[in-house]
Amino acid sequence: MQNNEVDLNENLVIYTHTKINLDFFNPAMEHLRPLNMVQEPLSALAHSQTDKVAVIVVNELAELTEIPISCEHSIVITAKNNLTPLPEYLSNALIYQQTSNENHQQALEKVFNALIKTYFSTELFLEPADLYQSDAFEKGQRYINIHSLQEQQLMNENVKPLFSPIGRDGTVILNFNLHQSSFSLDKIQDLTEIIIEHLGEKFDGEIFYSCNATSKPEQSDLIYLSYLSA
Repeated sequence: MQNNEVDLNENLVIYTHTKINLDFFNPAMEHLRPLNMVQEPLSALAHSQTDKVAVIVVNELAELTEIPISCEHSIVITAKNNLTPLPEYLSNALIYQQTSNENHQQALEKVFNALIKTYFSTELFLEPADLYQSDAFEKGQRYINIHSLQEQQLMNENVKPLFSPIGRDGTVILNFNLHQSSFSLDKIQDLTEIIIEHLGEKFDGEIFYSCNATSKPEQSDLIYLSYLSA
């Protein structure tokens, strides 16, 4: 589907006081639309564009309570939550809380590969408006949980515990980071049916999917399973 939220040749801005290494992103190795990744201080959030996707990296959510933010579709990466309620102008934020063994850099790279690349893909991709209008956004503060899996892992019974936190009307995102030669709509259908089987007949939420082609052979069968929770 055509994405009207993201323009060609635009900057993806990462707002943070922490020094981030952006060398992990190599446009020549990714099948994405033209994209520059830049870093700005948190103070620049006041001048962010309302119709863009912004990435915000902070140590804890309390850092954002006094900063005016213009962007509608923000993805916040944080090390700690401390149960800080987000201000009203961040009601459309997605929060990724780092795991105990992740730093800001690792978390940014995971979120970029699992979600952000879908906004800039030249193949099948997810419109920010679709995700931010899903039923899961009616529950207040939303966290995005991300699991990196191989295809065979998703078909294994041991993956069931990953689905237990997903609510009846939750939102699931399947990001297939597959080599173009191995990707097919039939494969998406098969894996989606497996997920629905795990979640049960009472699941009434939404499942989005995306495919990011890559030139990195080691990622040829990697799948990011993400879901939103309150």
